[in-house]
Amino acid sequence: MRSLTARLAAARRSVQAVDVWLALAVVVGVWARFSRVGEFDNQYYTATVASMLHSPHNFLFGSFDPGGAVMVDKPPGAFWVHAVFARFFGVSAWSVNLPQAIVGILAPIVLYVVIKRGFGRIAAVAAAAVLVVAPVSIVIDSRNEPDGLLSFALLLAAVCIIRAAQTGKRRWLLAFSLFVGLAFNIKMLVAFVPLPAFLLYYLLSARVPGRTLAIRTTVTIAVLLAISFSWATFVALTPADSRPYIGSTRDNSIWTLIFEYNGLNRFGAFIGARPAQPQQGAAGDLLLPPGAQQTPGPLQRVPPYQATGNQANGTPLGPPGINPDVADRGVLGLFVNPLAAQLGWLFPMAILMLVVAITALLSERLYRGPLELLRVFRGSSARGQTVLWVGWLVTAAVVFGVANATTTHPYYLVGMATPMAAVIGIGFGAVWQTFRRGSLLSWVAPAALLGGVVYQALLSQGLVGDLIVAVALVTALLACTVLASALWRRLAETSLAGVGMAIGGVALLAIPLVFGLHFGGRIAGAGPGASIGPQGPPQGLAGGPAGQRELVIEAFILQQGDAGARYDLGTVSAREAAPFIIAGFPAVAIGGFSGSDPIFTVASFKAMVARGDLRYFLMPGEAGGTGPPGRTQQDPILSYIRTTWQDVSYEAGLRQGSLFRRQSP
Repeated sequence: MRSLTARLAAARRSVQAVDVWLALAVVVGVWARFSRVGEFDNQYYTATVASMLHSPHNFLFGSFDPGGAVMVDKPPGAFWVHAVFARFFGVSAWSVNLPQAIVGILAPIVLYVVIKRGFGRIAAVAAAAVLVVAPVSIVIDSRNEPDGLLSFALLLAAVCIIRAAQTGKRRWLLAFSLFVGLAFNIKMLVAFVPLPAFLLYYLLSARVPGRTLAIRTTVTIAVLLAISFSWATFVALTPADSRPYIGSTRDNSIWTLIFEYNGLNRFGAFIGARPAQPQQGAAGDLLLPPGAQQTPGPLQRVPPYQATGNQANGTPLGPPGINPDVADRGVLGLFVNPLAAQLGWLFPMAILMLVVAITALLSERLYRGPLELLRVFRGSSARGQTVLWVGWLVTAAVVFGVANATTTHPYYLVGMATPMAAVIGIGFGAVWQTFRRGSLLSWVAPAALLGGVVYQALLSQGLVGDLIVAVALVTALLACTVLASALWRRLAETSLAGVGMAIGGVALLAIPLVFGLHFGGRIAGAGPGASIGPQGPPQGLAGGPAGQRELVIEAFILQQGDAGARYDLGTVSAREAAPFIIAGFPAVAIGGFSGSDPIFTVASFKAMVARGDLRYFLMPGEAGGTGPPGRTQQDPILSYIRTTWQDVSYEAGLRQGSLFRRQSP
């Protein structure tokens, strides 16, 4: 009985220890993310997961197709996780999106714990809440893009480097190297964006002698690089004929994929000016609702529901919707639409809180003795962590703000969400403490809250309902009135003043949350067979819904008794092959993702056909009303097919020149 009483008392204390505000944030996060799991998936990645389950060889190399002809254009780290879920739950949009939703809930909890240790409960709650409501996080956390797992791995790396500095134990440095290495094997070089901030924090904060610090830092970097490049080195050492072709490269080199395709080609703005480019890309690229009102100036759009470049044969591989021309504004573009919308119009607040955090960092002791920098930082865990989070945010803002990839893939800004949330939380905690003291600087709190909501209201016109904007403005005005009155009457330490601050914080997060909930992922056409335009659903091969086209073709192949080859069907690009692979029909994209990879020559293609590995071929531009194809890398192969294979389009109920069958030898 006594033991049971003790257990009940311990359980009661555990419940009481749970932060009510954190619990509320988690509930909102679960609702925002899990309510949309399965609504949309990037079929290029889903098909890769389906193919990886066919064999250990495909699993190891991240093969896009079940026959192992070409790799996906990312390292397989994220897809290994997806494949595990798909192994138990089956291959579907739901199963491949589930891992991101799970880590999307864990991330705010982890951030809360680490911020609370250094900066207190108020800062921790604010940081977790911002990460929960950031629209770009809501979208990516419910999609199978690898960015969600990447962000979580980097957050865990930040936790490990903080613990390494605080405890002096080398196992935390090893864990840090492991998580950064895992992040690299999820999306390559972008995983190194926060690395300078991480290492600077450790050098400033670790309480070990200088020589030991230098040795440990050097060893950590070496281990980190070894883990990061372990898979790439294995691929590079594997003979080309014993592995799939490395997708999205011209030379079948893993180093080209790392440093060119996923490196300079995406972040090449650092070596030259970037032109304004039309929006293309994958899931969550732009968070704008259908029918949004045109906004003059920075935001330009095309008619609602217009399909983007992700459309292939009528099946979206990324969300259609708005396709803006993003002007070249560099880092300043983060303050205006459409990039500002990705972060819920919270980036200016992050900049203000960054200033507040740095001001708190600069102690009187540091002013009087700048040479005691190391002693000051090592004497305060909070000051060291401020360097980490601020440094991460600044580095990410520069990289993603200047990089050319952000104009075509705005959802890359999810890489800023975690440090932005941390900095806002740290700054908010400092502002709250200053407000309670009732000094002249206390007026920063009501001014910042009201100014932040007004900025959101101005930039969210036409993107969020007028009622939500009105409620946010009125709530913010009421909260700031309470705060201003408390300061005027010198009652800043009262309970009502605390309630006013909390209400003001909720008002600041209302517009981003509503925007992310209603418009972040519910754009019409974000899924197979969905409507993508006012003219109605796209037509498939046989004049029916585009989502039925793989069934039409496979039914015909089965009727002919031709199923069972290594590939039932060939296509030019991965976008055309993906729906067939997901449906369980073996297909190969002879040109990789975009259709331009030189995977096959005419001779090697003929050899594959002679072995009986391929029996049917679906021509590009014939399956979804996308128009006639232009000249491509694959033209010699397509010409060979058109002149020597049998056109069976009519028999299959398709348009002439759509489907070809190889002639029997």
